[in-house]
Amino acid sequence: MTTKLIYKKLSALFIAFFASLCLFAEPVIDETFGYSLDIPEGYELSATTNDNLSLAFNHKNLPVTLAVKIYESTEDAFSVLQTALEKIGSKDQAGSFEWNNKLCAISKTSFELADGQEFGGWALCAPTKLEGYFLTLLCYAPKSISEKCNYFIMSTLNSLQIGDEKTTGIVTEFAYPKQGKQDIQLVIDGKKIKTSIDKSDAEASEFVVNIEFAVLTMYANHPQKMEAWKRYYRLIYRDSYARLSHVSNDIYKALSADIKSKSPKNIELGYAQALLSWVQTFDYKRAKVKTNSDFTPLPAILTGEGSDCDSRSMLVSLLLNAKDIPSVLLLSPAFSHAMAGTEIKAPGQTFTDPESKKEYLMGETTAKVTWGTIAQDHADKSKWFAIELN
Repeated sequence: MTTKLIYKKLSALFIAFFASLCLFAEPVIDETFGYSLDIPEGYELSATTNDNLSLAFNHKNLPVTLAVKIYESTEDAFSVLQTALEKIGSKDQAGSFEWNNKLCAISKTSFELADGQEFGGWALCAPTKLEGYFLTLLCYAPKSISEKCNYFIMSTLNSLQIGDEKTTGIVTEFAYPKQGKQDIQLVIDGKKIKTSIDKSDAEASEFVVNIEFAVLTMYANHPQKMEAWKRYYRLIYRDSYARLSHVSNDIYKALSADIKSKSPKNIELGYAQALLSWVQTFDYKRAKVKTNSDFTPLPAILTGEGSDCDSRSMLVSLLLNAKDIPSVLLLSPAFSHAMAGTEIKAPGQTFTDPESKKEYLMGETTAKVTWGTIAQDHADKSKWFAIELN
């Protein structure tokens, strides 16, 4: 059966889940209810209701569908999701958990249409920014291939963000609940810094890396592969930013006084150099199998695991962004390399983003050099592009 025919036969399901639909356009941002979805490239917004409370997305290359609906209810997320599942004929039970300090619900679900065609996927529900309104997501594929699409479905749902604050993904939070504080000690610029992460952070972050890398590999020969690269790093960054918020504060607090004394004319550059010099001392590690990601989860780096250029560069950029020093990840597939980039004004090699026209001082993380110093064989700026993370 063709994908087109599958979607045609889903019309009854669409009516049950979110009423009559019409064409609408991206992006997936709703300022009224305060949610956004950074879904994988290739989804097309195929239908919506007149009030924009219900949306349907079909993927161009995979038989995967995403249904989005806002419910008004005086009940909780569990009850709202259970009602939504019943509307599509699913007998699956939802489970409750906390995300963003709010009660949410999730369910692995399966259902079938009147003609016997079966589908499988995941559904979830979370409170929106408006009290009394809930966002429900259902992402699914034909039952025969739903398990093969599982990472893609999880990636789609995990991209949900409620509000402007960067948080861990909703699926990740369900799969890896907090386990308690894990104390760690860092040595940066000669200072011993005591800080902490959660005991679940390294494993949870690795889960995100694995999901997003599996999705990224689907776009190896896709026209939107560059956008897929950017999304891959955005999703990892968002997860890492939330997990390292406490760490970033502790590092800056420990270093700021000395930095102001040592680099009074350019405090931001002094702080950035302390971070760059620190990550340059890390053990170097790359994946032994090409089908695995080279990216080391940032919480794992902090506990001593080896790392490669992209994870180090993201760590530096994250810590700078956390202190309002605009920074990006610079990536070069041609050179199989990554660097940190920052808007700090200082002498040295820079990269100018052709779209934003922003100029970034380049930071090499795998050699013991200062900001703005890069290898000659990496100097062709046409081979680089910037990924805005913040």
